[in-house]
Amino acid sequence: MSYLFGFGGRINRAKMWLFIIVTLVWEIAIGLVAVVGLHWTGHLGGANVATDAVNAAGKHFTVFLPWPGHINDPIGLAAVGIIAVLALLYVIALVAVYTKRLHDRNKSAWWLVLFLVIPWGLGVLQCTAIPALLDLGEKFGPLGVGWDVAEAIGTILGLWAFIELFFFRGTAGENRYGPDPLA
Repeated sequence: MSYLFGFGGRINRAKMWLFIIVTLVWEIAIGLVAVVGLHWTGHLGGANVATDAVNAAGKHFTVFLPWPGHINDPIGLAAVGIIAVLALLYVIALVAVYTKRLHDRNKSAWWLVLFLVIPWGLGVLQCTAIPALLDLGEKFGPLGVGWDVAEAIGTILGLWAFIELFFFRGTAGENRYGPDPLA
């Protein structure tokens, strides 16, 4: 439990790679809950729920949501609750594991802002908010350049985090966050 939910100490690269397997198992569990509890077998083939939306200019457009249209039955509501709890626990575990790995690199948890918060925020903004609000099918003008810059920044930060956390050796010997996990 300390490995996944403790924020103190240090972990080495091997435990970071192990976290990829943990992540895969977690995603399979969430997927199984969705398939069984939300009857997603039909939705996995690409059937989507369409809903009408209106952008800031008053233009109507259709948004396709990969979600079943009916989740009001008790099993569906329980599945949504289980998925929410599993997703929250996953985010906590991700932050804890990344924090301990940053500690091994002798960096504070504030680096998570650069490695997680900014790339996630740019990704969410790019994938959901801007297209839904502005109904942009094409990238035009200054907004298109900003869109591309946001994508580039998120990609660079994500790649930097991956290299920093998964490939670089931690600080040899004891550092301010604890003893060397390889000692």
